[in-house]
Amino acid sequence: MPRQSDTRARARDEFARRLADYGYLGVSLDDIAKAVDVKKASLYHHFPGGKPALFMEVADHYTKEASALLQSALATPGTLRDKLLALAASYARGTYNSALSNQIYYATRHLEEDQRAEVSHAYVRGLIQPVTDLMVQAVATGELREADPGFLATAFMELAATVHPPQDDCTPATTDRLAQDVVDLFLRGAGPDTP
Repeated sequence: MPRQSDTRARARDEFARRLADYGYLGVSLDDIAKAVDVKKASLYHHFPGGKPALFMEVADHYTKEASALLQSALATPGTLRDKLLALAASYARGTYNSALSNQIYYATRHLEEDQRAEVSHAYVRGLIQPVTDLMVQAVATGELREADPGFLATAFMELAATVHPPQDDCTPATTDRLAQDVVDLFLRGAGPDTP
């Protein structure tokens, strides 16, 4: 018989996979229970709040994992460009699960207000604010032109999130080239004005 923490983690991971594929309304606890080979009552034992509680576990786990990866990229020594290259490369390597991230965002409309606020605050604190802080610093030092740092952070992350290497060429050289293209495009468009 699997350990309780294993059942909990397997249920969370299965819910995340199905959430990314089918959205919140397309996931049922019956399907999760069957997939992880437990009774539905066992899911309620692990997640007394049912589907919303399991979703909250998925959102929390995703945000913490993605935030750790983001912090690692932002800890890259060097210039703004170096940090942005590390961040864009992590997107190009598929480090962030964009489908899951999008579905977490869309699913919040099905939650209670306090749950929605909890997910939103954790996401902003872990995934948006660190990049915004980087942009605040870059604007202050003149590495980027005077602009709203939140806008700059969102623009960069949205641009980086669109980068996907071709399936037949996922080599480090390809992902590095894609990351350089993203950073060059961003910096040329957001760089300081020149006379």
